[in-house]
Amino acid sequence: MNTSLSLKTLLIILAVLVVIPACSKKPALYPNAHYKEVGQTKASEDIQYCLDLAEQSVGKKSRGKTAAKAGAQGGLIGGAIGLGIGLVTGSPGSSALAGAVGGAAGGAAGGAVGDTEDAVYRNFVERCLREKGYDPIGWR
Repeated sequence: MNTSLSLKTLLIILAVLVVIPACSKKPALYPNAHYKEVGQTKASEDIQYCLDLAEQSVGKKSRGKTAAKAGAQGGLIGGAIGLGIGLVTGSPGSSALAGAVGGAAGGAAGGAVGDTEDAVYRNFVERCLREKGYDPIGWR
């Protein structure tokens, strides 16, 4: 197993997974009377206003940090499992590296894809939208 290739692959995977959280979810609105009155363009502007206000007021947990932390934990666990397998099969170094790469990639993917949106942030955005006359029904 080529160690430098594996480390490069891991770094590429982690970089992509840190970028993915930038595509964060936004609230979905029920098309109530107010929504129909102001239209989709104004509703989108109001959503962005509430997102920005929440960010300034209460902040937001970073999904990128969650992915990196999960990746590190996965790497440690995968490395330990790989080392154990390697001791039995006679190739502890390459097995530990393979386990660490696989564990880190899996952990980072799980951390990035998981729903880690901050509940306080979401509640703030939803309240802001309700005060503007909208009816938030979820996040996408």
